[in-house]
Formats: sequence, structure tokens, C-alpha cells
Amino acid sequence: MKAFFKTYWKTLLFFGVVGLIGGWFSGLYALESYPPQMQREMLAQGVNDTTVALTMAIQSATYGLVLGAAGIWLGRKVGLWKDERHITKKALLAALVISLIGGLGFFLPDQLFFGKYEPALLDTYAVKPTIPYLLATISYGAVIEEVMMRLFLMSLVAFVLHLLFERKRMEVSTAVLVVANVVSALLFAAGHLPVNELQFGLTPMIVFRCFLLNGVFGLAFGWLYRKFGLRYAMIAHGGCHVVSKLIWILFL
Repeated sequence: MKAFFKTYWKTLLFFGVVGLIGGWFSGLYALESYPPQMQREMLAQGVNDTTVALTMAIQSATYGLVLGAAGIWLGRKVGLWKDERHITKKALLAALVISLIGGLGFFLPDQLFFGKYEPALLDTYAVKPTIPYLLATISYGAVIEEVMMRLFLMSLVAFVLHLLFERKRMEVSTAVLVVANVVSALLFAAGHLPVNELQFGLTPMIVFRCFLLNGVFGLAFGWLYRKFGLRYAMIAHGGCHVVSKLIWILFL
């Protein structure tokens, strides 16, 4: 255990610090995303932006440290964690391509299809992203969500499936890793349902949109994690947010 933390303390420190930053900025804009009635009720109870931001900062830093450590341990067991020290061109190019496709994929479907059936989706584009929102998506979204969903959850699912169905195999099969990616992607999409419910209500079209968009990109991030390493899943996740928000700011 001592050797483990000696080896990965810098990585875990990075997860913790980014978790503090991402949680803080997520909390600053969290109240804005709630319906007006809920905002009034929370403010009446003494809950304001600062208390929400502090709570979320501590929470996300804990996720980064605890789930990060567990995820690295599990990832090493199933062969998903990679101790790369240098960025490779092929992997970086794959992450950047997914960033571009993902950024367009978060934007175009709403404009060309989903917005026709759910006008509330288009209404959200009327307000430009704030600085706290941008920082939150890049830090919490790109780093902490990847720690939770890919590093920890995908590795855990692969570990459990290997124990259940591949005890006689020394190495985890590709099939198990693919299934683990699918499961984590579906849960990643499902994790966005509460926010969608608050903003739009859970109509069949909203649920379909949530699973389609978040699920597909979750699969892409999981593929990057399996193929090249966690850092590239983080780069792609953050890149998707950057591209989509730039389109939002510059062209809408």
C-alpha cells in the first residue's frame, strides 16, 4: 500500500486538486440550473451559491482521491491502467478527433432534430455560458467524471466480470473490457437524467436524447481509456466541452 501511494501520489493529488476546483465552480452555477421555485426554497433555507460550491468542492475532491485510488488499483488488475509518462501522437490525434466530433455532436442534433420536438432545448442556448460553467465542464466534467465512470466504474465492472466468467484466464479478455465499456457508458448516460429532468422534464424524446448523446460519447471515452489510457479520455471529454461551448459562444 505504501509503495502504491508513493508511486501514484502525484496523480491522486492532481485528481484531488482538480476535484476541488471543478466542484467549486460547478456549485457556483448549480443553483442557476434549478427551477425558480426550487431556487427560492433553497435560498429560504439558507442554501446559497457559496455553501453549494463548498459542498460540491469537498465532494468532488473526495471522489477524485478515493475513486481515483480504487480505480488505479482496479485498472492495473484488469490491464486498463497505463503508466505512460509521455503523450503519443496517435493517441492524442484520436482524442482530438473525438473532441471535434463530440463538440459538434452536442450541438447539431439539438439544432437540427431534437429542438423541433423539445423547444426547451433550444431555449437553453439563448444564455451564453458563464466562466464558472466553462471551468466546471473542463475540470469536473473532463477529469472527475472520467475518474468516476471510466477509471473506477469501467475498471470495476471488468474486474467483477473477469472474476465471474474468466477465472481460468490470466488476462482479462477484450470481450469483458468491451462489455465493461458499454455498461459504464449506459450508467454515464443515466447519470445525466436528473439534470435533464430538472431542466426539461423526462419526456421520451429527452430520455432518448440523453442516452443517445451521452451514451455514444461515453463509449468513445471508454475506448480511448482502454486503447490508450485515461489521460486521452480526459482530453477528449474536455475537448468536447470546449468545442461545443465555443460554437455556442461564437455562432449562436
